Amino acid sequence: MVKCTTEFPPLFASDQHKESYGQLYIFDSSEATGKRLSNNQNCLQHVFEKLDFMLREINPFAQSDLQMHRLVQEHPTTSVKMVFLEDKNLDMRRYNAPTLCTEVAAVFVGDNGEPPANRDICVYPVGDTCQTISPLNQCFDPMTYPLLFPRGECSWNTGMEHVEERGKAKRTSVTQLQYYAYRLSQRNGFSILHNSGKLFQQYIVDAYVKTEGSRLHFLRQNQEVLRIELYRGLLDALECRAHNENIRTGKLIMLPSSFQGSPRHMQPNYQDAMAMVRKFGKPDLFLTFTCNPSWSEILN
Repeated sequence: MVKCTTEFPPLFASDQHKESYGQLYIFDSSEATGKRLSNNQNCLQHVFEKLDFMLREINPFAQSDLQMHRLVQEHPTTSVKMVFLEDKNLDMRRYNAPTLCTEVAAVFVGDNGEPPANRDICVYPVGDTCQTISPLNQCFDPMTYPLLFPRGECSWNTGMEHVEERGKAKRTSVTQLQYYAYRLSQRNGFSILHNSGKLFQQYIVDAYVKTEGSRLHFLRQNQEVLRIELYRGLLDALECRAHNENIRTGKLIMLPSSFQGSPRHMQPNYQDAMAMVRKFGKPDLFLTFTCNPSWSEILN
């Protein structure tokens, strides 16, 4: 299974690595632009300057980096950390009172509180490794695609409520699949997503990988809820065959028919297709071929 990961670096780059991504916002605009151009020599300087100015003005993640940098300079001997909270309604006393707080992050001076929750992102001034951001974190998309979400608009999260349209809604929360289907829909007016070229293609791939990975993870963790014991006879037969043939078996995960692309989903679709052939006869194959009349194979 393919995984979709995004990493967040510490505030200051180590001696072995050059400054990049969010680490550049602690420099002044001209110096940050110069460092970006050194890694992207074919890009236009004035475009970099405009983008840098825009992100410093409206992007909350860039502003959080600047705030943390100022606190590190004011408290050089005190532990400082910045936490991007998964739950905005989190009781700050779980950690300790924040010194600065933006829409997406809280900067703490001192290390008296508990460690962040599982999907919270904690950034320290220095470090040798980057922190992996959970695909379930609402900061994943705006951190990965700052040009698509320049204002730091949070993406899908596990607590996103479902809007009731007609009567009583069957679902209480929005699924990842529903969220990205809404995002990818075309509407009247300008859409920055649909006009971002290859970046939009990468966004689609990431959305698919995250959604598929989340669904597979749910099925893996809820085999008992899916009444996997109904397939116990099949599992026993596979384990017996593996034992007789001296084959080591891994953990078997059953995919239900509701999972698109699984054998149990494709088998009834195949049977439906064969039933249509039996009812209406063999299908006709209609082919169209587009070619260049000047091809040498045609002229000769």
